Amino acid sequence: MSQKGYIRTFIAIELPPDIKEAMAGVQAELGKSGADVGWVNPSGVHLTLKFLGEVEETKVAKLGDALAEALAGGTSFILRAKGIGTFPTPRAPRVVWLGVEGDTGRLAAIAETVERVCAGLKFPKESRPFKAHLTLGRVRSPRGRDALVKTLEGFRDADLGEFRADAVSVMRSELRPSGAVYTEMKRVVLK
Repeated sequence: MSQKGYIRTFIAIELPPDIKEAMAGVQAELGKSGADVGWVNPSGVHLTLKFLGEVEETKVAKLGDALAEALAGGTSFILRAKGIGTFPTPRAPRVVWLGVEGDTGRLAAIAETVERVCAGLKFPKESRPFKAHLTLGRVRSPRGRDALVKTLEGFRDADLGEFRADAVSVMRSELRPSGAVYTEMKRVVLK
């Protein structure tokens, strides 16, 4: 729960419903492995460009305005949800992710712009380079890990389809007992 006057905030590209439906199907298949994985609710999956954490409410509006200015005149582009892998390694998975392909150069440029805008507002710089991915689940324990690794091999090249990245959103994340609830606070449209 956020403290009064602060909003748990991140910047992301929204996914269309058909990609989220396909993700649910893949999660159901991977879930048959019996592994102890906390699967992410596909309705809440976003292509996160930067997680900011707790941000003062007054700073959120400034952030939205600065992003709108920095991305003005930006054009939409095509991405593809393809390839399933794990962090940190395939044999010792802790996170199961869905890859992002397509115009990744344009995506990286937008992520760099987001990083620059955030730095201008005194947000800490990311310590790791941007790696586009969509989190499907987090491995909670070693139970069923070998079965999961074997099942994942059949999904390495899974292609869930393409989508148009046509906006960058400043999002609110509210943690609740039933799971996180996401609300778009500012949408910057890419023509």
